[in-house]
Amino acid sequence: MRCIVVDWGSSNFRAHLVDNNDRVVCTRSDECGVLNCGDNYRDLLLERCGDWLQRWQSLPVYLCGMISSRNGWREAPYAPCPADAATIAERLLPVGELPNVWVVPGVSCRSPGGAPDVMRGEESQVLGALQMRGRESAVLLLPGTHSKWVRVDNGRITDFATFFTGELFALLHRHSSIGSVLGDVDNDPRSFIEGLRHSRRAGGPLHQMFAARAMALCEPDSGLAMSAFLSGLLVGNELAEALRMFPGSGEILLVGSDKLQTLYRLAADEFNIRLNAVDPSMAVVRGVTAICDAQQRQSTTSIQERDHAAGLS
Repeated sequence: MRCIVVDWGSSNFRAHLVDNNDRVVCTRSDECGVLNCGDNYRDLLLERCGDWLQRWQSLPVYLCGMISSRNGWREAPYAPCPADAATIAERLLPVGELPNVWVVPGVSCRSPGGAPDVMRGEESQVLGALQMRGRESAVLLLPGTHSKWVRVDNGRITDFATFFTGELFALLHRHSSIGSVLGDVDNDPRSFIEGLRHSRRAGGPLHQMFAARAMALCEPDSGLAMSAFLSGLLVGNELAEALRMFPGSGEILLVGSDKLQTLYRLAADEFNIRLNAVDPSMAVVRGVTAICDAQQRQSTTSIQERDHAAGLS
């Protein structure tokens, strides 16, 4: 075996046992995310991966995602852009409580809009997606609670922009006057597409969002699922702004779950965007193993430099 890659986010835990051919031999996952598992991370990791570590005692473990945040096991400072696998490997942080266990830092930048921006976990997906598609430069879309649009040039993350799309949808559903007329979460394609088209009308998102409430009250027989309509409206606004921030993107690499890939493909058709979908779990593994490779090269170089210096003394 080569290493254990743990994608430990806010809501979920997913561990991958990776062999020397970069194949995932076994995956274990549950809902023990950083925000819902307490703070006994050492015992939680050993409960899930202890048998692997007993069998392969020198196996390195790499933890990426929110586990490296101030709310996680150990906070790893962000690597500033431009950042590649070597930049991130230089900032790997040992957890200290277990040998050969490392947290992967996130990445920070100033977005094309001019504001500071940060990410944790997505940097590994970005590096892995590039490897999986044999690309050195690309724009990537990682939809989710906080959607990320990421620009990579010659293997280095240069900048990115975060959109509040998923979390805003959840907030409007649960804690707004709009939510009272939305009904259950619904992914009806026709309603989603209608929301996409509505997002391109005048007024901007603050005006457009209220349309979901007004249409439910004034056009109850429209046949639209207003939850899906609102989703389309928010995704449409995201795409419109992101395309202004990342013009001339060409084919965009889409790294997301099957459900989100389906929705964003509908949006891409409406906005005339070409997408190339990448499996997010495998992207994490490939990205972290690229960071692992960089760490090993740096370690080898350090040893050679030390031996050379000793020979001269």
